[in-house]
Order: sequence, then structure tokens, then C-alpha cells
Amino acid sequence: MAKRKQRIDSTSEQVRVMSKAAQQIHPPATVPLDDEDMPFFANVIEEFARSEWTAHQLELAALLARTVADLNREQLAMREEGTVVKTDKGTPVVNPRKTVIQMHASTILSYRRSLGFTRARKAVRRGTLPSEERRPKTLKLTTRLRVNCWRGRSDERRKGLCFH
Repeated sequence: MAKRKQRIDSTSEQVRVMSKAAQQIHPPATVPLDDEDMPFFANVIEEFARSEWTAHQLELAALLARTVADLNREQLAMREEGTVVKTDKGTPVVNPRKTVIQMHASTILSYRRSLGFTRARKAVRRGTLPSEERRPKTLKLTTRLRVNCWRGRSDERRKGLCFH
């Protein structure tokens, strides 16, 4: 069974967070990274607080960094070759690297979703996503009226509160 996460206002949790924040995060040994992968790994690690990373998430972060580096390498090669190349017979075709680039881009998005790198999560961390409590009352009211109109409630229709 999963262990419950400590409240951040507890002393033991504050000590744990502060000690992890002082530690340097290194790529896991299970996913070897080249020197050109390391700047991407550093960027990925900055997405979350150091105290939040688990071993599995670090592996996914290393895979993401390696894939981003591969994508970058392929894009540079395609820029030199061009998006259209000629076959041995001289027929122009789409550069096969385009398929590889699309594959890397798709993989990157999958890793980002697995790690929880979404706009909504970033907005919640910054405190800019309107939660139910912070949402203006007019928006709550309009949402309720819209739902009631959709359900066919006649009292909203009689009052002229339905707009469709």
C-alpha cells in the first residue's frame, strides 16, 4: 500500500524537502546519457522541485532528454539535406528523416504526459489556474444555468435565463 505523503507544514517533511533541495540530481545509471544529452536533462529536471523526483521519473526524464537530443540531431541533418531529396533514379521524394522526426516528436509528447508536464499542472503550481473556489461566482452561475437549460429545466427557460 502506498505511503501517505506528509503535509508540507510538518517539521519532518520540511527537513526532507530542504535536504533533497540541496542535493544534485544525476541521471540514473540505467539510462546512459551522452554529453550532448546533459543540457536537455538539466532542463527537464528544472520542471519539478528536486524533492519531488522519484527513481522512475528520473529514468523517464533521462529518456526524454535523450529523445530531445536525438530529435535535435535529426532536425539539423534534415536542414542540411532538405525536406525533399532525390532517389537514385532522380525522383524527388520526401526526406525519410521527416518520419523519424515525427516519431521523436510523438515520443517526446508521450514522455511529457507520463511525467505530468502539462500546462494545467504548471498553472496550478503558479496559482494561475482558476479552481472552483477562485472562479468568479458569475461563471459558476452561468455553468449551472447552462447545465439546467441543457437538461430542459423549465424554470430557467421561463425566466429567460436560457440563451439557446
